[in-house]
Amino acid sequence: MTKQYDLKWDDLVSPTMNPDDYLKQFGEKIEDNFKTYEPKGEVLDKVKKLLKNNKEKLKIVALGADWCPDCNRNVPRMIKIIKLMKSNDIEFRILYGIMVNALHKPGEAIWHGKRSPPEAIDPRFELKAIPTFYFFNKNKEFIGLIKEHPKKTIEEDMLEILENIH
Repeated sequence: MTKQYDLKWDDLVSPTMNPDDYLKQFGEKIEDNFKTYEPKGEVLDKVKKLLKNNKEKLKIVALGADWCPDCNRNVPRMIKIIKLMKSNDIEFRILYGIMVNALHKPGEAIWHGKRSPPEAIDPRFELKAIPTFYFFNKNKEFIGLIKEHPKKTIEEDMLEILENIH
């Protein structure tokens, strides 16, 4: 698991979208990534079982932008995972609008401070790449993240995060 960030679900201050609103807004752009992704069913079953057995609720937020190719690939995949699991134990929100500061110097924030949501430059989020999926437990405490690209698959990385909290 990643190091423990000093981050809580309630540190999100910007408006977020739910998956259905995201699909309506960006549908054409991401349609293929949503429709063609086939998550590993056995991994989804393990995630659901772990949540149920541990009486855990999972909150996930993705920080990203519609101009980002990795966001257009991975955010729809996460939506597909969430929809296939049909679980009341998972809440997924999407925060878009992150903008790059093209004139940043080494060591400065890569994200545009005035044109991005405040979470992009909030040091508690330590946002280095997008999309970043932040995971929180039922107590709204940070438990892990997937940054830009999963190590394996999104669902396998999600399972690993859950396995490491208990």
